[in-house]
Amino acid sequence: MGTSLAQKMDRAWAILRWRYLQSSAFPYHERSFLGRIGNWDDKGMRPLILVQSHRRSGTHFLIDEIRARFPVAREWMHLDGDFFARLMQMPVVVKSHDAYFGEKLKERRPWHSYMHWVAASSLYTNAKHVYIVRNPRDVLRSQFYFDLKGHEPAYRIDPDTSFADYVKAPSARDPTGKLSQIGYWCAHVKAWHSRPEPHVLRYEDLLAHPEAEMERLSAYLGLDLQKPRRVKSSAIGRKTTERRSKEKLAVWGADQEHLLEIELARHDLPDFGYGIAAPPAGRRIPEMSERPARAYSPHIAHRVHS
Repeated sequence: MGTSLAQKMDRAWAILRWRYLQSSAFPYHERSFLGRIGNWDDKGMRPLILVQSHRRSGTHFLIDEIRARFPVAREWMHLDGDFFARLMQMPVVVKSHDAYFGEKLKERRPWHSYMHWVAASSLYTNAKHVYIVRNPRDVLRSQFYFDLKGHEPAYRIDPDTSFADYVKAPSARDPTGKLSQIGYWCAHVKAWHSRPEPHVLRYEDLLAHPEAEMERLSAYLGLDLQKPRRVKSSAIGRKTTERRSKEKLAVWGADQEHLLEIELARHDLPDFGYGIAAPPAGRRIPEMSERPARAYSPHIAHRVHS
């Protein structure tokens, strides 16, 4: 079936408006625009479920629980993926590690297509955002081994890097290069915990009391909880910590705990039940220039210390 002239004009107008809004000074929430694309609009869409998290927080554990317990599409997607058509049929689970609300929509890196950006930006605000948080001690230990393995090549670290140096070093995932690994975790959690949209849950609670957490999630999503169905695990690097820890120790000690205490207080965050004490009086966080840079490849080290 061909595309009518009216549909082609709609698409052309949508592209022109999208480009104009991208280059103008409009408030960002006004830039979300879908328009009529073909004969579709956003009226009949099923819910978009956006699972947000800091890396290594149990993201895929939550995604798999949602896929197993709710009437959603079997395959999860990335935010820049082609999920739009699927939403005509059923809810879709989308994964994102946005450091703050809407981060990926604002990035300069090109998406697969203008259509993907339009669909995502139009549905993002009204999506069901679920944020999972995990004990930062476990998160950073897992991420240390994850980066040693180089699951994400851009963040691969020197194999001689110690865990102590890694935790103190500036996070390569922080675009400003100003935050340590612990500071970036705190900033990430605060950015989502301080917003009204997301349903926040702890990885540890989901692990210990899955039924209760799924019932809470059901109420938030507005979807009926179903009997568990078998789904293939979507976990990434699931065995990395177990294997790498046999080769290299990553011990969370007093120095790491002091940094965590101070960063948590600096970001004005609760401890989420993780037993993080108030910082000792007068304890100072090292300036970024005092922190080790050898954990990163030369171009990253230069960026965070320049």
